[in-house]
Amino acid sequence: MIEAYLNELSKVRCLEPNEEAELWKQYKNHGSVAARAKIIESYQPLVYKIVSGAKAGPDVMLDLMQEGTVGLIEAVERFDPDKQIRFTTYAPFRIRGRVINYLDKNKNKDIALDGGAQAMQELLGMASMFADPTNTVKNVEKLAEDEMLLNVVLKSLSRLTEKEKQVVIGIYIEDKKATDLAKELGISNSYLSRLQKKGIRRLRGMLTRVMKEMK
Repeated sequence: MIEAYLNELSKVRCLEPNEEAELWKQYKNHGSVAARAKIIESYQPLVYKIVSGAKAGPDVMLDLMQEGTVGLIEAVERFDPDKQIRFTTYAPFRIRGRVINYLDKNKNKDIALDGGAQAMQELLGMASMFADPTNTVKNVEKLAEDEMLLNVVLKSLSRLTEKEKQVVIGIYIEDKKATDLAKELGISNSYLSRLQKKGIRRLRGMLTRVMKEMK
């Protein structure tokens, strides 16, 4: 079953930016079912990338991919392309939210969270604590479905400098290794570490201010 899924996945073609923008327009402005299906199909590799990060046996991988696909569909339906945030930044919150919820319900199985899922818990947990200091991060899916919390995190991310944003998103959302990300950005590992610490420090401060603005 997994082999068949991967075979189909290999046939998925990445969309060109202009093509994707037109599909979002057709779906959001005109309710095109075909455009919606095309967007969902084109982002199936993102689901696999996230799900494959979970250390799970083959017997549950298909369940995880199914949960991740549900998260992807929810992301497509709720995403606002007019906002200054990329879908590749927005979608992992919902995809991982569904996967984490499944893992939480199946703690007896030999499954482990990937680094990106744990990092997403930290970001959502940070926002939820500012929203309600008595809150604890127990059901990340519910937090990921909370539009206010997602908007708080995304709005705060958008206020970082471009380099800080690239580092925070790369490590905490796209789950990239620091050394690989440093090479990709053409910077040293030590500079990336400084950007990461500065970005998170600023993000914490902005989350506090944004929450105050929203009250």
